[in-house]
Amino acid sequence: MTNYNLNANLNTMLNAQSIKSFTDLRTDPAGVTQLAIDSGPIYILNRNRPISVLLDVAQYEQLIEELQDARDSHWLAKKENYFNKAKGLTSKQIAEKYHLSI
Repeated sequence: MTNYNLNANLNTMLNAQSIKSFTDLRTDPAGVTQLAIDSGPIYILNRNRPISVLLDVAQYEQLIEELQDARDSHWLAKKENYFNKAKGLTSKQIAEKYHLSI
C-alpha cells in the first residue's frame, strides 16, 4: 500500500477548488465536471488519497498531443544517425518534412 503525502506531491499544483472527494463526485457529478472545465484539473480523493484526476476534454487532448510530440522527438533523436546515413537529412529537416516538433 502506498502512503501519499499530499503536501509534498501535490501542494504546488493544488488549491482548495481543485480537490474534491469521491463523495463530492458521486453527489454532484455535473458540478465537479463543470469545475474541471472552468478551473482545470480536479483531483479526486478517496479517504484522503488521490485516486484520479478529472480533466476537461480540451486539456486531455492537449496533454495527449504533447505526449505524442515528445515521443516523436525522442524517436527522431534516436534515429538521427540512421536518417543522416540513409538520406543525408538532419533531424530538423525530417521534422519539418513530417511536421514533427523537436
